[in-house]
Amino acid sequence: MTSKSTLILSIFLSFTLLTVLFILSQFKEPQIIYKSILLGDASAFLNFLLGIFFILFGVDKPPNIFLQSVFAGVLVRLVVLLTIVILTLKFLEINDFSYIFSLLFFYIFYVFIEVIYLILRKRSRTQ
Repeated sequence: MTSKSTLILSIFLSFTLLTVLFILSQFKEPQIIYKSILLGDASAFLNFLLGIFFILFGVDKPPNIFLQSVFAGVLVRLVVLLTIVILTLKFLEINDFSYIFSLLFFYIFYVFIEVIYLILRKRSRTQ
């Protein structure tokens, strides 16, 4: 499996998961829990897309530029995610524990996808 196909597959699965969670949040009885999980997944997915953008921006550049791009991406992602979390917890009626734990779970999930993408990309470039 190539790095590009892994990235496309992971984005497709992420959209599918977001769609399923949205449908569940509309029809299941404890809607607040599903909405909390959906918001946690959406926040982590936005963070993932920002990370992929910064990785793709610096991937074919010299190593110094790549590192600057990745570290700038980490800083921007931290600020954006912190802002989203604070605004979500402050202004929306959600289950705080469901939101935080789903955000943590999906954040780790998407970080694994980013690392796998970088490993596969490096492996395909060395062959």
